[in-house]
Amino acid sequence: MESTKPLQSMLEASKFVLAPSVRDRIKETFKPFMIPKGRVLVDLGQISPSLYFIEKGVMRTYYLRGSEDITSLLVSDGDIVCIAESFFLQKLSNEVLETLEDTIVYSISYDAYRKLVEEDVYMAGLAVRLLEQHLINFTDKVKVFKYLSVEQRIEYYINHPSSVFRRIPDHYIATYLGTTGATFSRCLKAIGPERYKNSN
Repeated sequence: MESTKPLQSMLEASKFVLAPSVRDRIKETFKPFMIPKGRVLVDLGQISPSLYFIEKGVMRTYYLRGSEDITSLLVSDGDIVCIAESFFLQKLSNEVLETLEDTIVYSISYDAYRKLVEEDVYMAGLAVRLLEQHLINFTDKVKVFKYLSVEQRIEYYINHPSSVFRRIPDHYIATYLGTTGATFSRCLKAIGPERYKNSN
């Protein structure tokens, strides 16, 4: 899969509204690095310290229900992620953020993010647009859960362009879609491999 380079895309999309000094500051602030698979970036009871732009890789957030962990978010190439409530309000997290693949990211700390947002009106506008997109994505997920059956949710997800189906274990996707591993497996058989748009 070709890298989407989210930071570069963000800067190119914003070249007519960001002041040159802010663009230079963003490039200086965001440095790419690799996080190994299986690394916990935010644990339960910690404050989410950074906002991550994923260049290549997969992360998930999850919470605990009894002894079971339930995936609440799956993000991959080109996405932006943090534990939103913890990061923006600087409060203790009730979710975990971890990598599911070796993941190349750009990151910005909370203090650096606030400094950028508060010092330049254009950067503040960009932050608002990012949050708007996050809210739209969340609303779309709510609609999927409200109006589609489990079987329809599974088919919708595995054929969606942002799907990480076949890149991560099925049971993570199953809990993300509000079902069990057994039901997920059964539905995959019913859908049939010839209908997978993202098959390898």
